[in-house]
Amino acid sequence: MPPRNSATIIGEEEKAQVRAVVFGHLSGIVLVPTVKALWDRRVFSLFGSAGEWVEFEQFVKETRANRGYLRVALRLLASCGWLKQRVESGREPRYALTAEGAVAVNTAPLLYGEVLSFVAKAIFLEDFLFGVSDRPVLPSLQELVRRSRERWGLQPDADPLVSRVRNQICEHLDGLLIGPAMVAMARADILAQLEHPVDLNSISANRPSLTCILDLLAAQGWIQRDKNSLSLTPCGRYAAQIATSYGVTVSYLPLFDNVSTLLFGNARIPRLDESGVELLVNRGMNVWGSGGAHRTYFKKVDRIIVEIFNRPLHQQPRGICDMGCGDGSLLEHLYETVKNNTERGKMLDHHPLVIVGADVNKVARRVSKQTLRKAAIPTHHVIPGDINRPAQLASDLEKLNLDIHDLLHVRSFLDHNRPYIPPANYTPGARIGKSSGAFAHLGQEIPCDELEENLTRHLKRWAPYVGRFGLLALELHTLPPELAAANLSRTPAVAYDGTHGFSDQYLVELNVFLDAAKEAGLKADLQLQAKFPPSELATVSINFFTTAGDPFDASL
Repeated sequence: MPPRNSATIIGEEEKAQVRAVVFGHLSGIVLVPTVKALWDRRVFSLFGSAGEWVEFEQFVKETRANRGYLRVALRLLASCGWLKQRVESGREPRYALTAEGAVAVNTAPLLYGEVLSFVAKAIFLEDFLFGVSDRPVLPSLQELVRRSRERWGLQPDADPLVSRVRNQICEHLDGLLIGPAMVAMARADILAQLEHPVDLNSISANRPSLTCILDLLAAQGWIQRDKNSLSLTPCGRYAAQIATSYGVTVSYLPLFDNVSTLLFGNARIPRLDESGVELLVNRGMNVWGSGGAHRTYFKKVDRIIVEIFNRPLHQQPRGICDMGCGDGSLLEHLYETVKNNTERGKMLDHHPLVIVGADVNKVARRVSKQTLRKAAIPTHHVIPGDINRPAQLASDLEKLNLDIHDLLHVRSFLDHNRPYIPPANYTPGARIGKSSGAFAHLGQEIPCDELEENLTRHLKRWAPYVGRFGLLALELHTLPPELAAANLSRTPAVAYDGTHGFSDQYLVELNVFLDAAKEAGLKADLQLQAKFPPSELATVSINFFTTAGDPFDASL
């Protein structure tokens, strides 16, 4: 491959600009359907002038919304800078329009309505692009791409605030087109092909739709076209490298196609079909999207794994157990790390490393078995497992002649996705909630103090089982709305909060998570902690928890 010249390489500042655009697109995927649903229910008419506070209970009374999901929706608007929220102990939350919000609600909802009908088609964009026919999607796609190229009719304004909001709205609208397009192009390996000039005629796809998408990405500045010759621009090359960033949010398009129902209708709409397939998220796409980011996190995990399995043999765990093993990729990575980079790896013939994957999902267990077999891991088991029931895991391991205490326990982005169990005998208000999050279960609001009690009890259930060799946890977090709103170009927090808030997942801030773990009797080794990004904007953390003392003290 010929070396790239300097004209094809972009600097950190340009990369940051591309990421800022991507974060705007991701925000749009969750905000466009949410804002339109709120507009249709006349939520914004309840606000007076900018800065005038409105009680949450008034929104519920006037709109008959499902409280939990309405809290999620209003917090999203606070995180994107359009609302201020005031949450004080002992009283209902209050909300007020910001100056940006006052501009946005007079402009955004009608434009969002233009693109909203595309959501149902965007769910199947890959099929339309590469399947038998693109006829059902083509007219709307052509019209929306034309509108995008014209910046949706929003021109810069003399007022910098108005221009900033209009640019934000444009990015939101573009996100519902570019997000699914980038996912479809990346999963079909087309973006990889475009690393070098490609003849349009050599790309196998339905030409009319492909042409629309190419025009869309060209207007974004990510593709350059000379007659039939196509290639990525330098910024487009970087966007292609991080294209998996779109995957998780786009995978929730089925959910956002139903967000109006979740907010104002039957919040208990089915989440699974009769065969157990998820209805509100494309799980295959979700795994693909998360896989790109996870590879970065896995590298940080390696340090802990190498340190553990370089210790004297009698101080090492017998194996590794991954609760919520998914497709088994983390277990495969950890096994290869031990095998190739540690002293234990040199002794696997005589001291095999037992690998255990546990997952509540049958499909995940089937895929995980295939992954571990393909990786030729000689001693492995894949069993049912519920993160809320560590005692049941201990019993199931015992049937395999394994002691739960002899294993290093790991999990990847699962604690926030635990099925909710209301804390028994908990008195509301017994603790002071610290999180700024909005939490819901099937539309019902979960107060933050109750959610934090639930989290603490959840971690406390695990503490007796991980004391000997520890718990290695990768976790996703939220940010306070005012922090997110001040850093929209630097964080995907708005998208995370939308996808997870409406799907009954419970993101808390990193400090809240660590406080709950400490209260549960788990000690985080700060020397082994990693944060992404390594700042106050951290939305991902890696923590190694033990119960006390030296984190590598096997006598515990």
